[in-house]
Amino acid sequence: MLDKKAFDRISYSISIVGSCLDGKFRGCVVNSLQQLTSSNPAKFAVTLNKYNLTEAAVEQTGAFCATVAAETCPDSIIKLFGYKSGRVADKFAEYETKTDEAGCPYITEGMAVRMSFRVLQQVDLGSHVLFISEVTEAEVLQPGGVLTVEMFKNAGKSVPANAPIYRTLDEHYGYRCTVCGYVHKSDTLPDDFRCPVCKQPASKFEKL
Repeated sequence: MLDKKAFDRISYSISIVGSCLDGKFRGCVVNSLQQLTSSNPAKFAVTLNKYNLTEAAVEQTGAFCATVAAETCPDSIIKLFGYKSGRVADKFAEYETKTDEAGCPYITEGMAVRMSFRVLQQVDLGSHVLFISEVTEAEVLQPGGVLTVEMFKNAGKSVPANAPIYRTLDEHYGYRCTVCGYVHKSDTLPDDFRCPVCKQPASKFEKL
């Protein structure tokens, strides 16, 4: 017996992972950041979808910054970093952006915690890569709780399809544009459909 509904009973914080490659800032939403050890320095793990440009940046530079969203984080930030592809937009351009000592970008608006990491080991998981890392910097950005998958879902929203742990509000996963990453939330895709982000035709979409 394998009841996948059991997976939904475990909640995770929602974070933004940022890295820099060839002078370009990359960032995406994840819900897979977790602490592994309390040793000094503490070790964490994060899983990134290979489709995301952020994964390539972390893999090649060995460094990333993660900011954990606060309970009060605006939906617009989650939508920008979770649903819009860096292939068609500079996500960090819309917000005041800072960089850590390794040059990895992060925003403070709507964020509760900021931590920076150095990658120690990576594990290929097929569609994703697991990065085991040690903390190099950490700071509290604002008091209060953090935004979890459960809170986000209970507010009537679905977790971005490229997030490592993907949860929708129903069984329909939709279609993803293979050019920019936009996800069309529907169980059907009209033949004359065009991506609202990059204007590609329906033939460029894949069913999730």
